[in-house]
Amino acid sequence: MEEKYIPAGHASATGILTTLAIGIIASILLPLFYIILAQLIPNIWFIAICAFSLGMLLGLAIDQGIRIGKIRNLKVALTIAAGCSLLAFYVQWVFFDAVIYSRRGFTFNQSMADFRQLVLDMAFLFVHPGVLFKEVMALNNIGTFRIEGSDNISGLLLWVIWAGEFLVITGGTIVIAWNGQVKTPYSELNDQWMQRRTPNLLIPFVQDEEHLLNQLKNKNFEVLKNNSAAITHPDYAEVVVYESIGDPTKFITVLNVTAPAGKNKQARKKVVFAHYPLPNNVAI
Repeated sequence: MEEKYIPAGHASATGILTTLAIGIIASILLPLFYIILAQLIPNIWFIAICAFSLGMLLGLAIDQGIRIGKIRNLKVALTIAAGCSLLAFYVQWVFFDAVIYSRRGFTFNQSMADFRQLVLDMAFLFVHPGVLFKEVMALNNIGTFRIEGSDNISGLLLWVIWAGEFLVITGGTIVIAWNGQVKTPYSELNDQWMQRRTPNLLIPFVQDEEHLLNQLKNKNFEVLKNNSAAITHPDYAEVVVYESIGDPTKFITVLNVTAPAGKNKQARKKVVFAHYPLPNNVAI
């Protein structure tokens, strides 16, 4: 038995198409909201938060597609995440450029003719990346926003800011997909994701990871016995159990929980080890 869960590597054509469909829809809609919010509140810090949220939400949308499509192949999941994040970054530039260069600029008060022209401009830019890049170059020369107390940001500094925006959007999407559903234990026997048992088991704080693993290897499963009194201590551990009825194997993840410190009002959780396999007939 492997010492941790390893995805089977399966990714059906239907699952890939389902995940792509969800990712593409999110890659079009989320950048639209991003540009609208950025235009309504043109504050660099607010825009940075919006860019971070765009990456996270896109990653969550793709993660949902992975769950529905039952994708258990990390490379496929990351490829879809990377592709959709690049699409989202490109689409937000299409929206932004079309709005900036439109006759009426950014406004909700548009006639049907103005709105139709804006949509046509977006469609044109989407299929003409060369034209879009030239217009982006022109925008970089004059700047697109200013920080309070300064002139318009342009040139190299603006390229750096745009590069940061790119990294936040694409990086956030990929990180969410990397650590999401694709790594959740899956029952190949039942052809379904394993269920996470609630509530989590409570055990004393794990001081020595190797010692706990050795206990499990020696079949001393008493170390995982639920101890509700553990929560009364400042530091304790939680055991997350993933299982599926009839499957011969279940998996556990152990997390150390540390009491809040300083201004931090939330307990901190740190993974001790993840998805360790146990025979399903072990009573814990």
